[in-house]
Amino acid sequence: MKGTEGQILKIVREMQESDNEAIARKIGITQAYTGVICENLIKDGYLREKAPGKYILTPKSEKEISRVVCRGPIAVLKGGL
Repeated sequence: MKGTEGQILKIVREMQESDNEAIARKIGITQAYTGVICENLIKDGYLREKAPGKYILTPKSEKEISRVVCRGPIAVLKGGL
């Protein structure tokens, strides 16, 4: 799994329910790009859309998250500097 996808899964787990705006702000990418990635994660069975633009994890994603290793500044995952 790519780094950005893994970061999104971790953010959704941390927040328990996330939307495009919150995810984009925490990672530092556009909401449009976040939406594209989340749609792919839904198709692959890692996310479920609870309401339009609001995501929750699936059981499949919990297994994947434990294998993701984040490299680089943690400040990016926590909302920037």
